[in-house]
Amino acid sequence: MILEKARHLAISAVVLGGLALQPLVAQAETTLTVATVDAAGTLRNLAGKKLRDILEERGAKVKVRHIEGPVLGNAAQVRDQVAEGSVDVIGTDAAWATPYSNFLKATSYAFIFRDHAHLASVFESDFMKGLADQIAAEQGVRILGAAILPSRAYFTSVEPRSANDFEGLKIRSPQLDNWLASYKALGANPTPVNWNEVFLALQTGLVDGGHGLPVDVKPNNWHMAAPNITDLEDMFAVHVWMINEGRWQALSEQEQADLQHAVNEVNAWMAESASKQNIEAIAQMLKEGEGSYISHSAAKREAVAALAGAEKVAEFPNAEREKLREMALAAARKMEGQTGWWDEGVLDQIQAVK
Repeated sequence: MILEKARHLAISAVVLGGLALQPLVAQAETTLTVATVDAAGTLRNLAGKKLRDILEERGAKVKVRHIEGPVLGNAAQVRDQVAEGSVDVIGTDAAWATPYSNFLKATSYAFIFRDHAHLASVFESDFMKGLADQIAAEQGVRILGAAILPSRAYFTSVEPRSANDFEGLKIRSPQLDNWLASYKALGANPTPVNWNEVFLALQTGLVDGGHGLPVDVKPNNWHMAAPNITDLEDMFAVHVWMINEGRWQALSEQEQADLQHAVNEVNAWMAESASKQNIEAIAQMLKEGEGSYISHSAAKREAVAALAGAEKVAEFPNAEREKLREMALAAARKMEGQTGWWDEGVLDQIQAVK
């Protein structure tokens, strides 16, 4: 682990150091190094490019140097580099912000949020704004904003049609305790695997399934090894932008405003694009992987059927989904107030948000 971290720090130093040797044309401009980690062509990768382009088009004094792909390491490693100050900004899944706040763990846990609109309301609440300041003061990393994306889906070789079908299912998980606990609550067997290694893990049988945003999964070809796509709206994807707090405070008020405005615009673009691209990605993966799309949502089944054919769509009974939801929430409430988890009463606080 130490050697691996040292290797990525060395790569970071070479990449960033090489970029620093480029001629300084405009001394008055501030350039932020932004990494998005995910592979080229994914939504997060494109969001990094869009952030750079928006600032460039507006002639803002703050610019973005976008580092694409996992060249600086995986999401956890780049997140740590942001905290250390060797990278300025990371755009990544909110799951990688959960070590900074026990509350944020709830955003990556099954069935805690009623639907997409509920999760968006929580992120827009005054509570979340205060939490961003708290994390910045305590961890040295500021959350600039979040894009609420569509729900993650399960990619499996089998076709789950009931709550029992999740029992013992080996689901790929990041090495994060809230994800591990979430999958266990559903009866599954979470298995930590790095994102870039999931296809091989599915292909070799190390895991039975993966759980991810379809538009992000498609470039990684999970569907070629696990062609069935089950969408239960149990956990929604959230993209966050995190900046080193010292770097943020060093920006002028105008630079902060320009960057914040660009982040907000990119987040709105991501949310809108992801919704449309997600359905298109699902339809395309069904054609390539020859699997089925399984969901409790009639509206989503209809949307996918319109692009992929009615024969590619199947229903996951609402009663069976409700069993999974009850299992997840029962386990979540047992963890309230325990060390390393959300405080007592947090789940009720979340449910109270309209």
